[in-house]
Amino acid sequence: MKRIFAIAMGAALIVGMTLGTLSLRAAVRVRVCHVEGHQSGRAHVIEISDSAVAAHLNHGDSLQAAAGLGVGDTCVPGSAGSGS
Repeated sequence: MKRIFAIAMGAALIVGMTLGTLSLRAAVRVRVCHVEGHQSGRAHVIEISDSAVAAHLNHGDSLQAAAGLGVGDTCVPGSAGSGS
């Protein structure tokens, strides 16, 4: 009986860990034109969690300027709207 219980608990743990990993992978990712510093004048496209969008927009990043660009591409935050 103890052996069956141990096997069942092990299986439940493996299934739980697998489902947890899948849900993390399903998180929504958003591309933003990320400003590298207020004085640098440089920006590039990064991908962030949807929960981090507000913080990025608050410091000058732009959603619209990243439209159609790939991660790592150079972008111009003021182009195609401000994003905020």
